[in-house]
Amino acid sequence: MALSPFTVSAVLVQDRFIQLENPRPGDSGLHRVGFTITNFSQPIGSIRIEYCANSPIVGETCDPPAGFDASSTSIISQTGEVDFSIHADSDANTVILSRLPVIPTAADLRYELSDITNPDNLGTFYARILTYPTDDASGPYTQAGGIALSTSIDLNVEAEVPPYLTFCTGVAISQFQCDSIETFFINLGEFSEFSTTTATSQFLVATNAESGYATRIIGTTLTSGNNIIPSPNTPTLSQVGASQFGINLRNNSNPNIGADPSGPGAANPAATYNIPNRFMFANNSVIAGSAIPSDFRKFTISYIINVTDNQAPGVYSTTMSFITLANF
Repeated sequence: MALSPFTVSAVLVQDRFIQLENPRPGDSGLHRVGFTITNFSQPIGSIRIEYCANSPIVGETCDPPAGFDASSTSIISQTGEVDFSIHADSDANTVILSRLPVIPTAADLRYELSDITNPDNLGTFYARILTYPTDDASGPYTQAGGIALSTSIDLNVEAEVPPYLTFCTGVAISQFQCDSIETFFINLGEFSEFSTTTATSQFLVATNAESGYATRIIGTTLTSGNNIIPSPNTPTLSQVGASQFGINLRNNSNPNIGADPSGPGAANPAATYNIPNRFMFANNSVIAGSAIPSDFRKFTISYIINVTDNQAPGVYSTTMSFITLANF
């Protein structure tokens, strides 16, 4: 079974910005930091603001900008979520705002940080904003976002990372790394009327699109010339001895195949593919998605094939394409 890949990454805090009071290279001044949170179920104990020379993408290596120095900064003002102080683990390119963890009640957060020295070079550098339920920015983050900044001679510049999408698919994906995929082909072997043939593949998605994304599956059931293995168009139990091809995106016990979605993202399988031990297939149907920005989320597709004892002989095959569109 051939699978076609498509590649494209993710942030969650919205309306984020950092304004430089003094944008000149090597000069010091106030940084006005602002962003909007959407997760009110987890406490906020710390906010990590990390300045990088190479990338705004959370999870990538952060190279400190040459000459940049935030080690002497202090909090001048704070609105929205307050009572923060500078944590001792802050360093030259990382500012950690710390407080006793509290469930947030305000969406729009604003902070003014003093005495931050700009990079020596004229041009673009980056910042990453991450919120944590811990008071020292340790453990998994709750929400995150990237920002592009710039030093200039005469202009005060602010910029945001443009919307983007990450999507890849293959037989197996290690962790959340698209470059780990090695094959897009599944050999199902010989079918039997006495047992269910099974297989799995995976896909990975993340986006900062305001209205999330939808992943569709496009293809046909298994065919051999004019002979087909039919697919139920509603979620149906696997039936050994009946002709049947179907999929779902859950961990199943009958047959024992598949896995539930994993990762910090908000996306879930579509309702018709979200029932354990129930399988179906419909061409061009939405199989997973999210209505809000979603961090990395890995889905496992379970394929089941049953045949009758009088299924016509032949080599049965299909090609499945997966298309993910972000709702920017």
